[in-house]
Amino acid sequence: MLKLFQNQGKTLRWIMGALLFLIAGSMVITLVPSVFSTQQSGADAQVLVEVGDRAVTIADLDAGIRQYVRRGDMPPESLAFFANNTVDNLIGKRVLMNEADELGLIPSEEELAQWMRDQLPDLLFPDGKFVGAAAYRGFVQQQFQKTIPEFEADLLEQIVIETRLKRMVTDSVGVSDEEVKQIFHQRNDTVQLEWAAVDRGDLRSAVSVTDEKLAEYFEANKLRYRKQEERACKLIEIGADYATDDIDLSETEIEIYYAENQYRFENPERYQARHILFSTMEKSEEESEAAWKKAEEVLQQLRDGADFAALAAEHSQDPANADSGGDLGWITQGMMVPEFEQAMFALEVGELSAEPVKTEFGYHLIRVEAKEAGTVKPLDEVRGRIREDLIIERSQSTRLDLMDNALAAAQEHGVELEKAAAAVNLPVRVLAPFSRAELPDDLPKASLLVSAIFEETAEEIFTVTQDGTLYIGVVTAVTPARDGALEEFRSVVRENYIDDEASKLARSKAEDLAKKARENGGNLAAAARALGLKTSKSDFVKRSDSIEGAVRVETLGPEAFQKVDGAVVGPVGSGGSFVVYRPLELSPADESALEDEGESIRQSELDLKRDRMFAYFRAQKLKEYADSGRIVRYEARIQEYLRFLRSRG
Repeated sequence: MLKLFQNQGKTLRWIMGALLFLIAGSMVITLVPSVFSTQQSGADAQVLVEVGDRAVTIADLDAGIRQYVRRGDMPPESLAFFANNTVDNLIGKRVLMNEADELGLIPSEEELAQWMRDQLPDLLFPDGKFVGAAAYRGFVQQQFQKTIPEFEADLLEQIVIETRLKRMVTDSVGVSDEEVKQIFHQRNDTVQLEWAAVDRGDLRSAVSVTDEKLAEYFEANKLRYRKQEERACKLIEIGADYATDDIDLSETEIEIYYAENQYRFENPERYQARHILFSTMEKSEEESEAAWKKAEEVLQQLRDGADFAALAAEHSQDPANADSGGDLGWITQGMMVPEFEQAMFALEVGELSAEPVKTEFGYHLIRVEAKEAGTVKPLDEVRGRIREDLIIERSQSTRLDLMDNALAAAQEHGVELEKAAAAVNLPVRVLAPFSRAELPDDLPKASLLVSAIFEETAEEIFTVTQDGTLYIGVVTAVTPARDGALEEFRSVVRENYIDDEASKLARSKAEDLAKKARENGGNLAAAARALGLKTSKSDFVKRSDSIEGAVRVETLGPEAFQKVDGAVVGPVGSGGSFVVYRPLELSPADESALEDEGESIRQSELDLKRDRMFAYFRAQKLKEYADSGRIVRYEARIQEYLRFLRSRG
């Protein structure tokens, strides 16, 4: 599937959550067999969900799941839990692709090529020449952790859904000048406030605490003080970084490995060639016949001694290399479509193809400029690499043997995990009883290990792989969850009771403050003095600012920027305080700054509106497809796949 000109340069804005990654390139329309319409067959194509004219197959789901394995986001044991969400996401994409297809938005190969050509060629076309199939494959694998088909399928979906369909659906969305101005003022207007706060912390000492009140409070909030289940366990750990220090490799082992793995050290045979393309893509029979005749004419000129590079610059319809005289650079097997390769490999250096070579892209005139035979790198050049590979291989083999032996020993000794650990010369961790809410500091939080400890049957060996570490464990004791007693939680109950009562007192005092200030014609300062409080006057602050570093202005509500007539507002809760305030003066932002900020504001608001509209469109289409029976889920197959994932974990 991977062919030289099929993938020459790809620029793509990947919109995946917060990820935004740009790759640059320029696609050439020659020598590429339709990579953007990959087909699957056999077991891989078993349909899990039919979505209109498209389907979600086992291969699709497996590809989506593998991305999480590769990125390390989702351990294998948890894949089954994630698979249903992946199916839903794939269904959404199929619905949108169906809609795009019905609207004529799926690009042709030529349109895709033009889209690619319009992008920057820097990354995959340094100095105007394609970096080669191996470099392209390596780039995709390194940057995206995808196979070429997965990468290119995602590329097509991004172009169709995120560019064409989204643009069509949201094309009518706009942001008016008045909206821009309003947002500008929301961000930049400032206000000066007079304010007073009642802090519950200042009133804690005023709370009266009795045994009767604590008992009543405890009964009313009993669920807050339930004693969680606790478990004790023992663990053996074999980390991902496990390595043995006593690996000693002989020169003979290195030589044997070199002899048995020569293919890994090959420099393949390669050709340097030029070509002239006469395109027939999406042309009529008459136009294709004309292209053939033109190719014959130019071929005769070459036979008569004309300069190949000059004729390529004049006639070739391959924009990637016409200007460089049709130079294709160095080519190895598998980089070209078969028809082109077959013709090129039959030529000697300096020889011209006897007739125009037909491919699905048109007619090519080919000349081989140079040829290098395949070679094998000498042992001295790769000895270090072989040594590293063998050490890694031996270390991993030793680690796997250790894991097998440790598990066998654990199965033999059961709850006496210390004996199993001693048998394989590993330490054992003994963890005293703990609950989910109070995990040991060195235990990974929200992990598969924690789930296993609290879900596995006591005194039965379990295994978990987390971040490359194998845990072999056994739960040694279980203390069931139960309702707590007041005496167990008395100190916590007392603190909670005082906080809650102090908050009630603070709110009541703040309400009294606001009432007195309003009755006194808005004189907040006088009302505050009467209650033993003080008022403060803020600087001019924006909505995003805080006053005295504690109270965020945006939590005071819209009245802070609307009631500038001195009206008293509040009380407003903010953390452990209740604030009463008066807006004193509003300072509108200088609109001359709109010239610099306006377009940025407009674009960010436009993006937000478009995202919301497209999300609504997607939801409506999903509902429409579901209601009309155009989404058919084969639940038995899905559940079978989930069982397979669970067994693999």
